[in-house]
Amino acid sequence: MTSPLDRKQTVPELAFQIKDRDYEAWANSPAAQALKRLQANPRVKYIVIAVPPDACPACDDLAGTYPKDQVPMLPVAFCSHPLGCRAYYMPYLDDIYP
Repeated sequence: MTSPLDRKQTVPELAFQIKDRDYEAWANSPAAQALKRLQANPRVKYIVIAVPPDACPACDDLAGTYPKDQVPMLPVAFCSHPLGCRAYYMPYLDDIYP
């Protein structure tokens, strides 16, 4: 059996296809709430997925900057870190001061 990580796909496609998730359960999670706030903020131009230096390969592959409407869900489905997924959303601000 081949892993979804073996196929060549873009990172957002991989994040949405690697695991079948219950969207309703995810929509009420703290990560989903944070993502919704960032997406609703007009000062946020992009959303960054940040990971710690010792992140697992699955999380490390998702690290980067995404358009607000193409951000993968967190936690990462195939995270293999012993402490679990520690990736998080950060805003990329267009304007810092009004």
